[in-house]
Amino acid sequence: MKIKCLGAVRTVTGSCYQLENPGGGLTLLDCGLFQGGRQTELRNFNTPVYRPEALSGIVVTHAHMDHSGLVPRLVKAGFRGPVYATGATADLLGILWADGAHIQELESKWKTRKNKRQGGAYVAPLYTAEDARAATDLLEPVGYGRDIELRGGLGARFFQAGHILGAASVQMASPENGGETRVLFSGDLGRKGQLLIPDPEEPPRSDAVFMETTYGNRLHKGLDESIDEFFGVVDEAVKLGAGRILIPAFAVERTQEILYLLAKAHFDGRIPKDLPIFLDSPLAAGASEIYLRHPELYDEEAAAVNALRQGPQHMPCLKVTKTAEESQRINDVKGPAIVIAGSGMANAGRILHHLKHNLWRADCHVIFVGFQAQGTTGRRLVEGADEVKIFREPVKVKAKIHTIGGFSGHADQSELTEWLRPQVHENLTVTLVHGEEQGMLAYQDHLAEVFPGLKTVVPHWLEVLDVTSKRATLQPSSPEAGIAAVAAPSRDYSASAEAESMFRRLDRLKENFGRRQEAFPPNSLANLEALLNMAEEIILR
Repeated sequence: MKIKCLGAVRTVTGSCYQLENPGGGLTLLDCGLFQGGRQTELRNFNTPVYRPEALSGIVVTHAHMDHSGLVPRLVKAGFRGPVYATGATADLLGILWADGAHIQELESKWKTRKNKRQGGAYVAPLYTAEDARAATDLLEPVGYGRDIELRGGLGARFFQAGHILGAASVQMASPENGGETRVLFSGDLGRKGQLLIPDPEEPPRSDAVFMETTYGNRLHKGLDESIDEFFGVVDEAVKLGAGRILIPAFAVERTQEILYLLAKAHFDGRIPKDLPIFLDSPLAAGASEIYLRHPELYDEEAAAVNALRQGPQHMPCLKVTKTAEESQRINDVKGPAIVIAGSGMANAGRILHHLKHNLWRADCHVIFVGFQAQGTTGRRLVEGADEVKIFREPVKVKAKIHTIGGFSGHADQSELTEWLRPQVHENLTVTLVHGEEQGMLAYQDHLAEVFPGLKTVVPHWLEVLDVTSKRATLQPSSPEAGIAAVAAPSRDYSASAEAESMFRRLDRLKENFGRRQEAFPPNSLANLEALLNMAEEIILR
């Protein structure tokens, strides 16, 4: 089985792995958006590298957009095969893709207006609402633990990943010499004892594992300690009669967990009964409704709370604001109030409006309860920036910034290792993905200490892992293969070109690019970035 790494390699976002089908064609395991900075996000426009015309199907581990958000883009490019996901994931994707299309269309209008003022052309959205609806029509729900046969001869089985509602680890199987090769993709792994979702399952042994490493170099605080820290911030703000308590939260899972905690505190008397709580996110509200439709996926404690009618839906002080006008009226509320809004990394959505109105106030508290990717406003705030740009306007940071890591939906170093332990055997190869490079390499060192002799691989973008039941081998992408995957070269780039001449050409290109970068269409920039990535691999390898 050959697997090409198309995303979430030496970075967190853009999860995508391209599998060759034994019967011909290709299958994608995840197809996620790249997030976290302009240059990174340009890769979203690099559609040819996914080969939508050759795809027989897509398997999605869970609904987060960094694992699923590019599917409508491939549908826009002509993909019409099945998209496999658990039932809850399929429900969530319906609203997440529609929301993503809305954001893409708004960005398209904004960029087009800006371009036209400068004499430029129309900027097409990454995908449209029509593409999102067409993608939703392709969804085929799959149950946990059920073997399914994909088009092209691959098999798959979904296992509880304990990350968000419906999240799965997926074991892919391919026929080989009368037997089969099994590759386990962890997806995003949750922690044991989370607030709503059961613990991750232990899948059967595999020949190779693709494993997330989001927190491969750190340990989380305990959940109880984090809950106490969270309510310590709330208590301080309420006692001082402070202003807003802003919680940037991911629309799926983190919002529902925070609402669950607030409801429990409300009914237990831990917070004032009249403390206003606003859920200012139509997307999170829609996701919460889907959570209510799937109580069969709750853990025992959450199911018991739901049965007692003490969940968030029974909390009278909770107001869900759906319209822009309702959101704006939150600014008129006097005294302490909790506002939960997306996005979780503070790089889009209604939370930006609340930050713009409140970051400069010393009586504001901002509580981050999730991972903040490099290049995002959230990352800059947790790293102590004294000023950030919001809607291209500088805003001073006088608010108190709190980071509470124990709510993470991702397993930490020790939890990752314990999940992996039952998989370890003499011929296993573990490919480390979905992590920032420094943490990923640190986790590789950690595994070398815990499991001496275990073969681990940290791939680069476009590299291929050739997996058999005996061992897995990394095949570095050739420069020619990488270039061919993203753009047909206009001439033969000979390896014998003089270095000095090439250096002068690159210097001229850099100078001209600096003057004209705003004029490049997004897909041209994406192709250029892909070529630059290949050049870095050649020069720095």
